[in-house]
Amino acid sequence: MSSLQYLFFWNFKDHTDNQWHPDPIHSNIKRLNNLPTQLKRLDIDATCVDAAPFIFSAGALAYIRQLHLFPLEAHASPFRNLRTLAAWHRATLVVAPVVLACQGLGLDYRMLIPRWCSDWERRREEEEVRGHVAFGMYAGAASWFIRMYGLRRGRAYWAPIDVIMGGALTDLAHREYYKTHNF
Repeated sequence: MSSLQYLFFWNFKDHTDNQWHPDPIHSNIKRLNNLPTQLKRLDIDATCVDAAPFIFSAGALAYIRQLHLFPLEAHASPFRNLRTLAAWHRATLVVAPVVLACQGLGLDYRMLIPRWCSDWERRREEEEVRGHVAFGMYAGAASWFIRMYGLRRGRAYWAPIDVIMGGALTDLAHREYYKTHNF
């Protein structure tokens, strides 16, 4: 029975295990009063952090599926491997709207995300986390802009994955900094 608990650990979580930051409910962005309630609930910072595990998992699955092709037909770097990049982009275009729709409908979707938070992560300040995620999103948008207009490669597509993964990676770096320094 204990091995099944580890395989389906998210079924045994309670509401306090899903209180990592940024919290979609506690966005301190100034809202317009004339917007519908569904649009007021949307939170882009929380979407970046919540969609990232699914996007990364889709790319990892595509990468693992082509292990037998590696030295000859597929490139070992996931950033130069076309199937892995395509899986990341497709997952971004599917998962991000689903997370935004769950936020707009007011559903508690975080119970489905395979992640849990510890006490040190609950102590992180919401404004500081949002600042880091926003910086990562801006850095991702800048890398997309440089790739589209400054480099010859990568001009063929617009990549929302740059913005989402930029925000998620800065949140990951912020969490690891807190874990390392025992805040």
